[in-house]
Amino acid sequence: MKKKILLAFVLAAILATGTAFADHPSGFGIGIQGGGSGNWNGGGFGGSNAALSLKLPSVPIFWAIRLDIWDNYFGLGVSGDTYFIDSKLVPQIGLNWYLGFGIGVGCWGWNDTLGLGVSARLPIGLSWQPVPLLEIFLQIVPNLGVQILDKFRFPYGGWGGDLGIRLWF
Repeated sequence: MKKKILLAFVLAAILATGTAFADHPSGFGIGIQGGGSGNWNGGGFGGSNAALSLKLPSVPIFWAIRLDIWDNYFGLGVSGDTYFIDSKLVPQIGLNWYLGFGIGVGCWGWNDTLGLGVSARLPIGLSWQPVPLLEIFLQIVPNLGVQILDKFRFPYGGWGGDLGIRLWF
């Protein structure tokens, strides 16, 4: 039992010092990403979306402002993720991987219904930087939260996937 507790503390210390593993540049990053999402209650994969990706210097949060538009649906969301693991996978070609935690807030309209939800996010992804200016990333983001409007639902969640490109200055 003591070994398990010690292992848990060591793992927590490693995750808490995630900036030591940081492989993303520390400057200003801006980009675009596209992807899709689905929720656990609705079954299949939902519609496509587009987002603006933003990383400010000295702030350890990767922001995304997302817009979803498809048949009889409109959604707008904001998310902020911090990476507690951001490490080299294949350093020779600039391939990295990351695992993080974030918060997302979204509102949507479906036919005549207005919805609002808040969720915890777990971004897991690959990041390729062939040159310091350019990053191409692919991520999967499971999430779990609460739907506040039009009906209260807990747990409420789903998953998303994004492919994006970011420029670093």
